[in-house]
Amino acid sequence: MAGFFICGTDTDAGKTVTTVLLGQALIDNGITIDFFKPVQSGGEYIDGQLIAPDVEQYKAVLAQEGEKRYTYLFKKPSSPHYAAAIEGKSIDVGELERQLKRRASSPKHLLVEGAGGLYVPLNNEGYCVLDLMQAGELPAIIVARTGVGTINHTILTVEALRNRDISIAGIVFSNTNNDEKAIEEDNIRMIKKITCLPVIGTIPYIENIEDNLLNQQFRSSIVRTWDVENLKVGDKRANSTVG
Repeated sequence: MAGFFICGTDTDAGKTVTTVLLGQALIDNGITIDFFKPVQSGGEYIDGQLIAPDVEQYKAVLAQEGEKRYTYLFKKPSSPHYAAAIEGKSIDVGELERQLKRRASSPKHLLVEGAGGLYVPLNNEGYCVLDLMQAGELPAIIVARTGVGTINHTILTVEALRNRDISIAGIVFSNTNNDEKAIEEDNIRMIKKITCLPVIGTIPYIENIEDNLLNQQFRSSIVRTWDVENLKVGDKRANSTVG
């Protein structure tokens, strides 16, 4: 299996932007990719049709071909288990696992975007994003904020992944709140020191960055300095589970 599971230290850490940019970075390095968002909550109606906003962002890099790039789509912007429940539905986690493994078995590098943080529940039995990651057996790429609080959040995320023996390819830092440069740099330095994980790249603060993602030159300019050498492997050899 080839690909990565992109997980965040929290909701709105920048997972979708990171997923799109990672896709561009791999394409720029000659890698064929595809995207998958197992569960999307917070769907939006456009022309009377409920669409998955994160999946729409993927189209900036790769036009939709064949089957849809999500399994479940719900309107409520909340934890997936709750968004499903208020629609009178439930999430079949067995089906999620089957779809993830099937898609990851293709020749393409699959970029899978999680929902929220690791312990966001996908059903009422307490099956979480972390459980799906473990079942999928793809290396994780962590998306972390750059501002105050990120050291604790990021290290806890790393420890949770390591406790499940999930390999970690690296961290992408996303400046979502125009954080002070000195704090950002020191936070990244400390996280690298404590976790011994590589930093794949950083995303600078750019107002309305989602709109700019439609521009291929813009995407490539951000990822030009990213360390994607290990990402060309894209399997469990990409990194270790230990610090």
